[in-house]
Amino acid sequence: MLFHVHAREPALRASFFQMSILYMLPNSYILNSYNSAQLVEAMQVIPPIEELTPEKFKEAFRRILEVKERAGIKAILDNPNDLFERAKLYGTQYRNGAWGWASNIWSRSAANTVVIESDDQLQYEHKLLMCRVLEHILAQGPLIKVDGYVGKPGTKVQMHATVYVDPQFPDLAYRWKQLVYPAPPDEKPDIEVFVIPHYLGNPKIPGTDNLLMVMRFPHHDFTIITTSSYQGEVKKAVLTHWIFHVYKKGCTGEHAALREFTVKTVDGKWKRVIMAVWGLTGTGKSTHGLYVWTEENAKIYMEQFGINPLEYVKDQAIKNDDIVAIDEDRVYGSERGCWTKTEDLTPEQIAMWKAATSPRALHENTEFDENGNPSFKGELFQYFGMPNRNSRSVIYLEDTGYFDGDTVSSGPLNTAIFLSPGYFTDYAWIKIVDPALAAKALADGRTIGHPAQAKEVIGRIRFVARYAQPFTMGVRNTDHVVRFYKYLLKRIEKGDPIEVYMFNTTGRIIAKYEWVEKKLGDKTIMAPEPILVEVNGIPKAVGGTRPTIEETELFILQAARGAVKYKPHPVWGEKVLVPAEVPGISKERLKELDPTTYVSMDEFKALLKAQIEESKYWLNKNSPGLPEEIVNAMDFE
Repeated sequence: MLFHVHAREPALRASFFQMSILYMLPNSYILNSYNSAQLVEAMQVIPPIEELTPEKFKEAFRRILEVKERAGIKAILDNPNDLFERAKLYGTQYRNGAWGWASNIWSRSAANTVVIESDDQLQYEHKLLMCRVLEHILAQGPLIKVDGYVGKPGTKVQMHATVYVDPQFPDLAYRWKQLVYPAPPDEKPDIEVFVIPHYLGNPKIPGTDNLLMVMRFPHHDFTIITTSSYQGEVKKAVLTHWIFHVYKKGCTGEHAALREFTVKTVDGKWKRVIMAVWGLTGTGKSTHGLYVWTEENAKIYMEQFGINPLEYVKDQAIKNDDIVAIDEDRVYGSERGCWTKTEDLTPEQIAMWKAATSPRALHENTEFDENGNPSFKGELFQYFGMPNRNSRSVIYLEDTGYFDGDTVSSGPLNTAIFLSPGYFTDYAWIKIVDPALAAKALADGRTIGHPAQAKEVIGRIRFVARYAQPFTMGVRNTDHVVRFYKYLLKRIEKGDPIEVYMFNTTGRIIAKYEWVEKKLGDKTIMAPEPILVEVNGIPKAVGGTRPTIEETELFILQAARGAVKYKPHPVWGEKVLVPAEVPGISKERLKELDPTTYVSMDEFKALLKAQIEESKYWLNKNSPGLPEEIVNAMDFE
């Protein structure tokens, strides 16, 4: 390509880099002495801030790579074979051979994240951060590029993700690559993620005091991550795109684990249970999604309940820990590994324990014991003056000992469990018969804040739509909920209903509380608030009881067998069933796990009315436009 430039015009004296840029331009940009303004504009690697758009960001990124390569500067380390060795330079090796790393922020930065659904939402601050990321990439050494498939290759939910990581953080690239399926590096990706875990003089999110750190562009298929080196930002960035991807493929994308087992029913027949467990971080999703009954923990059941679960269970399989796609005929896991919270993990949770204590496990913010091995007790490390409550590990499903090699279910979903911990109105376990009420419970996503979610929400009641509000984009939560609701209705019509349950795992029955004024938009209501006290620096509710892990797993077993006897809910009647008899659990214990044991029926109804009123406020914000039968499914006189 030839350039005709008049030396008499200083503005047209092009440097090598500028000429390299011009070389990449289409013929319409061939310049002469009569379009100097066009030449100056063309020679900019990064567009002016005010002109940046998502597409121009991606174009500028490609230009930066090409300018570097043409200058003989390496721009990309493409899936390097020595990635683990690079990561070890920044890591800690435990005595058992495993490796661990520390992040600068120990939870996801949801309050610092924005989703740009259309270009007309772009404000100066968004463009400024895009510009700063491009400037850093231009000045920084070669980015690490890693590729992977999310969703089993060859299935309709397969999605190729390419993640570009700042070279100072090879552990982030390595650990993410262990979670996903291999993908060819030269294949065009479906989505891209740019990971620059540096402070770049970040602006604030417009209209807030929160630093702008993460930007997602669902309709341009990329995410930008800055400031935080927390592994969860990378993982969830990719999975957030996948949730949108699988919706477009006809599924719903859900924040749930996937587990299977075959159970002997009360009539002596064997039934395959395909179970998804929904829940936010810290509510027990991994605990129950990765749970198996073994000869070791069966002793606890025989001692405490007089029941050996292994007499009723066989062919247990762990399929997925975090995000799944639910279709009418099957459930698809997203990843071939897990990045799971290991807080308070004990040997009784044998599958997780085996994988997390394997020398192949890759830990984050995980302390060590006196012998130099990984410890999950939360006694040594601290974060903002509080004991660490969010140690994490990348584990291989194979290391659990219960992975059958397939992340796709063997059949359609037949058991759905919503982990919805609360303080005031929740039984330990309920069975939701009414499909509209089940859809309402999913849309609510009611939970209790945990340190792994964000330190400012610890101990507080939250409504996080579908337990996936931070991970939903491209389409509304409403669209996912309605599609799942239609699944429920269709299965009822077929005479093969999905059994839906809601569990109170990490909440209380009933915590001490006080009635306070709570502002919901322009309206003020009276609502209960738990009385929280700090225990080792962490706010915790006072009073009440909750089921143990083993009690909840025993209920799962007996419910799957058809051995649980139920009674109508005192307010919702036959729409919701409450356990009256659970073989192995005494009636006295069931009474302790019943909130109406502790409050009058009038008070119980008042607590429930306040909960429903607040839930509708959040439904209107998080899932607008739901069908009325879902919105009003929990109402009562």
